[in-house]
Amino acid sequence: MKFKKNFDMKKKLTLLLVIFININYFCFAQGQDGNKKAESVQIAYITKELALTPGESEKLWPIYNNYKNEIRSAIKANGSQIEMEEKVLNTKKKYKNDFQKVLGSEERVNKLFEAEKNFREILRQELERRNRRE
Repeated sequence: MKFKKNFDMKKKLTLLLVIFININYFCFAQGQDGNKKAESVQIAYITKELALTPGESEKLWPIYNNYKNEIRSAIKANGSQIEMEEKVLNTKKKYKNDFQKVLGSEERVNKLFEAEKNFREILRQELERRNRRE
């Protein structure tokens, strides 16, 4: 009985996340509001892909936000493409252990990086689709 209750709760949470993603996915705006919406959709997407528990989410997102800020800094820094890619790679290596402490396994950390990459691709495709319509 307890299993069924937990399973039903997971189904409801997943459904809510899917609805949230779909509503916000098509409501992107330009500028700062658009960035905030994109970030909230990304959080929902990664949460769903990794099947994060509320406790994991609470621990992961502050670490992820710091990681993401360092990645942004590395991308914005002046320098060659190789230097930028090296800084990004070093940042990923630096945060890997922190992510693993929260997620519990290297496999889930890899899944986090893969979900991040997949989300960027989905976002890129959506922007291309919108630009074709204009």
